[in-house]
Amino acid sequence: MNEPFYELEIKTANCFIEILINDIPVFNHYQNDGMAVDYPINDAILKSGEQPIEVRILSSTRENISKYAVCELKIFVKEANKEASGRNLVYQIPMIDFKENKTPIYANVFSFIANVPYKNVGWENSINLKKQDENLLVKELEDYLQKIMSIYNSRNEKEYEQFFKDRTIEHTKSFYLTSDEIKENKASIFYGLPKKIESINKNLYKLVFYGNNKLVSLQTNDQPPGFVFESINKDEYGFTEMVLFHKKNINSSLEVIR
Repeated sequence: MNEPFYELEIKTANCFIEILINDIPVFNHYQNDGMAVDYPINDAILKSGEQPIEVRILSSTRENISKYAVCELKIFVKEANKEASGRNLVYQIPMIDFKENKTPIYANVFSFIANVPYKNVGWENSINLKKQDENLLVKELEDYLQKIMSIYNSRNEKEYEQFFKDRTIEHTKSFYLTSDEIKENKASIFYGLPKKIESINKNLYKLVFYGNNKLVSLQTNDQPPGFVFESINKDEYGFTEMVLFHKKNINSSLEVIR
């Protein structure tokens, strides 16, 4: 394939689920209903080779996972921008059920091989953030929360492009975006957003590390890592800006990479 596009096929029922690839969260679902979805994962694949994938299944209560809970997971690859070409099965995790397994949390790491024509630097050469002062990291992340909120409320396209530049560049490369798709993405940056947003209480967040401790963010319960914004107009829905930061070196500031 010239432009291999990898995606997860996820089917679950009666449980919550979190999926990480290369120790970064790519998918989560915190509802107890049945769910089936195909989800793209090229953003989590920096280069060709072995890709560890961690599956976490959680109880929707503090008790054991329901005996009726099930999870099916497959990984497919297809040619990007060629829907008619079909897709090939790359890896399949055997069905996970809990008829005999009584536990509130299930976690297991598998791996699959990906072959891609690009190589993203991502957080590969970034520093170990676990060795940094956690209070300073939280303060810097809270400052960025305010900055992102300001960008959205002001609809400042240039600030948005600069702030998310590295993430956008690698996303463009890993999903083989065409020039028309890039233009469409730029034109729709603020499409569908509430007119005015505000952050949830910062005390609801905790500091979290991913990417073998090279990525950091804030996270609240039942949300992916990132910042949760609510509309000032309570009739409108809010949204979560999933965002992960890294530091290129010991003296640099945190920067968005995913």
